[in-house]
Amino acid sequence: MRYIALFFPALLAAQSVVVPAGSFTMGRTKTTSDDATKMRPQILLDDRPTRVVALPAFSLDTHEVTHAQYAEFLAQSKRPAPYHWKPELAKSNVAVYNVSWDDAKAYCEFRQSRLPSEAEWERAARGGLEGQDYPWGDKFDAKLLRAGTDRGPGEPGKFPPNAFGLYDMAGNMAEWTSDWFDRETYKTGVPPATGLYKVIRGGAWSDAPKRVTVYFRNWVRPTMRQPNIGFRCARSIDPDAEITRLLSQFTGVVSIYAKNLTTGAEYARKDADRVRTASTIKLPILIAAAQAVHDGKASWDELITLDKDEIVSGSGVIREFTPGQKFPLRDIANLMIVVSDNTCTNLMIERLTADYVNEVMDRYGFVNTKSMRKIMGDGKNLKPNPGGWSKFSQLEDNKKYGIGVSTPREMVGILAALEQGKLVSPEASKNILDILRRQQYTDGIGRHDPHPVASKSGALDALRSDVGILYGKTANYSPDNMGNILISQLTAQIVAKLGPLDSLQ
Repeated sequence: MRYIALFFPALLAAQSVVVPAGSFTMGRTKTTSDDATKMRPQILLDDRPTRVVALPAFSLDTHEVTHAQYAEFLAQSKRPAPYHWKPELAKSNVAVYNVSWDDAKAYCEFRQSRLPSEAEWERAARGGLEGQDYPWGDKFDAKLLRAGTDRGPGEPGKFPPNAFGLYDMAGNMAEWTSDWFDRETYKTGVPPATGLYKVIRGGAWSDAPKRVTVYFRNWVRPTMRQPNIGFRCARSIDPDAEITRLLSQFTGVVSIYAKNLTTGAEYARKDADRVRTASTIKLPILIAAAQAVHDGKASWDELITLDKDEIVSGSGVIREFTPGQKFPLRDIANLMIVVSDNTCTNLMIERLTADYVNEVMDRYGFVNTKSMRKIMGDGKNLKPNPGGWSKFSQLEDNKKYGIGVSTPREMVGILAALEQGKLVSPEASKNILDILRRQQYTDGIGRHDPHPVASKSGALDALRSDVGILYGKTANYSPDNMGNILISQLTAQIVAKLGPLDSLQ
């Protein structure tokens, strides 16, 4: 499965992330010393046999619930506080503890959420890593979690997140799940409908390395309140409703077009509107360069001189080199995409002309995608006349588009044509996608998604743009700008709507 999505302006940092629909191998895949134990019951062997589990998309809190968050619930629900509670804890960001399963369940319902199932918890903790022991990989690293200590729980989020953007999926607090415990669950494949114990997952601040793995199962009576058990909330999601909610909370204009290239399923919002491209116009420029090489009008090995008049501020590195040096056209093109180099973009337009870029786009039927001019720079360090104006840019009504214009639908069409090998040549299309996979700005479409992404983003004043392909396994700029965060959140919801990236077994 593959997805293409293009987003323009785009939220407030969310408390949860979407875990995409898909299948994963649940349980312990490796043989350990516990397999040879003669003890009965074999309490560390109930994480086998492994089984493939398919789950729909769901959302999960990025952090464990804190005392401060729980205090709001206590104030409104009149539920008894944990026995260690003191008034000053109402402002504490330490993970809450001494809450029973019923307490945790009631809190999540207060948040219009629920506790995650055991399978959801493990899918989320793995972050897309199959067969690994920990959320970050296969090797225990004490610097990546809070465990093996007698100092008690800490504030969630003090260690790096996993690939899904989830914190403390190992250590800090063991976490309640919704499932009843049964030692035979992995053999039957069906969680019990009732029981004496509830499953807890993730290990705690007090646990040894083998108890903080993504597959370790433990069980506790639901009435127990312990200092090493906390929780986080999950929510079943309706992608359409979530997209509507995200867009309603954002102040700005959002244009989207997304397509599942396997099934043809689409999502569109203002997809035919002409919008400023920001640096996503560098993709059509790269395609035009490949076309010029293919047609014998240019060579990847030809040398381009770094002209001081073309050097501009903003993203990129070549401006740090001494003017007059020569670089192969191939290197100029790579830098234009991989580090979004503005100066290299100007060198490319100087070599090709914006009119040629537009001619190539017209040739392939992308008549609304136009290069306007060279880049002026960023911030207050702007060139008054960047030059390189195309004929299209001379029309008064087109000047508002800055360096480029396109529509969401056309940008997706460009990527679809590249994926199908239909632009320039199959080899050239593949090479262009390989460059897009190496580009270093993945704050939007690829922000928390563990799948490979081939993309090109852009930023200009209040505008944030991103165009890219997410690949399934079977096939004044800030990364925390509200636009980038919305792009990331919308990507997750659109993937959930259009179908999973990975095959459901």
